[in-house]
Amino acid sequence: MNLKFNEIKLIIWDLDETFWAGTLSEEGIQIIPDNLELLKRMAECGVISSICSKNDFEPTEKALKDNNIDRYFVFKSINWESKGSRVKNIITSMGLRPCNVLFIDDNLSNLNEAKHFLS
Repeated sequence: MNLKFNEIKLIIWDLDETFWAGTLSEEGIQIIPDNLELLKRMAECGVISSICSKNDFEPTEKALKDNNIDRYFVFKSINWESKGSRVKNIITSMGLRPCNVLFIDDNLSNLNEAKHFLS
């Protein structure tokens, strides 16, 4: 894959063990400072961020609000369904092409599933 960062218009973040350390439904979370800085810097440059996370919506939304970062994310997909179709739906809803999107997830099967749905 030949990623061109200057063409990225959307970042889709997984949350548990990716955007933040820890698992929300288990031991709690700690936002990774470098990810928070990246989120804010990308927003300043006009890059939009979204979420595709396997979590319960209400506690996740509360964690985002408690950390004052909920305003940085649009088209949030927070539920327990498989991620491939959800990533595709986010991209389609925003009218973007997959080549302009970066999906960040710690789970290789989620990344491969998204790749499958987008090819």
